[in-house]
Amino acid sequence: MPSTSTSLLLFTQADLGGRTLFRTVPVDVAVKEGQGRLWVDLSRDNAFTPTWQQHVRHLGALGRRHYVLAWDETDLHVSPRGKGVTLDGRSASLPLFVAWVALLSGQPLPTPFLATGVALDEHGEKLAPAPREYLQGKLSVADAYARQRFAASLPVPVYVPAGSGHDPAPFTALDVRPVATLTDAVARVLGLSPRKEDA
Repeated sequence: MPSTSTSLLLFTQADLGGRTLFRTVPVDVAVKEGQGRLWVDLSRDNAFTPTWQQHVRHLGALGRRHYVLAWDETDLHVSPRGKGVTLDGRSASLPLFVAWVALLSGQPLPTPFLATGVALDEHGEKLAPAPREYLQGKLSVADAYARQRFAASLPVPVYVPAGSGHDPAPFTALDVRPVATLTDAVARVLGLSPRKEDA
């Protein structure tokens, strides 16, 4: 199959001097002919922790379980656009999984595609509710980004875990859309349903 790629905007937070800083990390993801492997770009002083890599493999296993696509005939390549980026969290679960399915199925992602959410291994595809302070911080960044880049098409959808503690009222540039699971997110964003036996 030909190489296909897309760009994702991941939302993250870091502790700097006792203060929590929320920001975005642009990441390019691509699927290329292969054997179901994960490739990470370590150039430009970038790093990926073992936990993050293990979690991406978990997302791949979930994809194989729910969608009949070329998981084992393609490799996933992940590359941050910045320099000195370390990916170590799991809040990319939701956007990365939806983008991965989109690439393999040939479905286009909406522009923009904004999402954040953690799927814990022990809970399979279920998204863990986000703590209020963290989601409020990420939505604040998303709101500013939407106003700056997509002022003509507001409000912009942003997908978050159902049951999260947040107040959407301050973010008039966003249409906050809760989703309970990864397959729920794929259905809402791409219009694709999982295997019938999974329904």
